[in-house]
Amino acid sequence: MICMDAFEFPPPTPSDLGDREIAREGDALDGVRVALLVTGGIAAMKTPFLARALRRQGSSVTAFCTEEALRYVAQDALAWSTTAPVITKLSASAEHLSDDAPFDVYLVAPATAASIGRMAHGIAEGAVGATLAAAIGRMEQGRAKVLVAPTMHGSMHNSILVKALRELHTIGVRIIPPRDAYGKHNLPDDATLVKEVIEAAVALKTRR
Repeated sequence: MICMDAFEFPPPTPSDLGDREIAREGDALDGVRVALLVTGGIAAMKTPFLARALRRQGSSVTAFCTEEALRYVAQDALAWSTTAPVITKLSASAEHLSDDAPFDVYLVAPATAASIGRMAHGIAEGAVGATLAAAIGRMEQGRAKVLVAPTMHGSMHNSILVKALRELHTIGVRIIPPRDAYGKHNLPDDATLVKEVIEAAVALKTRR
């Protein structure tokens, strides 16, 4: 029997890190600006952890979210994880154009079937759609890389989706292979996505 009188609940080990600071794990993304574009799949709930994983390699991260995405991830959680305001609407600041502080890598994670279809057809709706239109333009000019991580139920894997992904691949968008499990295309783990961003950043730097 456990003696409750002997119970101890010590305080956490002191740390020099501030509340939103992260413990660095590398410098592979030092100076790299990442736009994390979050669309309306359930995997959006994982994106605050992904943002912090990217920051551990030195990148700055700005999140852009669709209204649907905010059903699955709290805006405050993303703002806390990125240490930057979350962009949900087009504004006079024109964050989607990023002229004042250009993004190097655009990562769409999770990328739903709807967002992939709109992207492939150049539909630049809302903050995320307009940002992706600008991202592809910057990519075609050799100034940025665009990565897409498709996630959806297996029943949504159809010829229309494959055609859209093929079209994006043809123009230079990197389609990140999903994690195949339980009849679904799932979001890869953070380490895999960070590795993809690092490789994109290195390729961009080499090209420049």
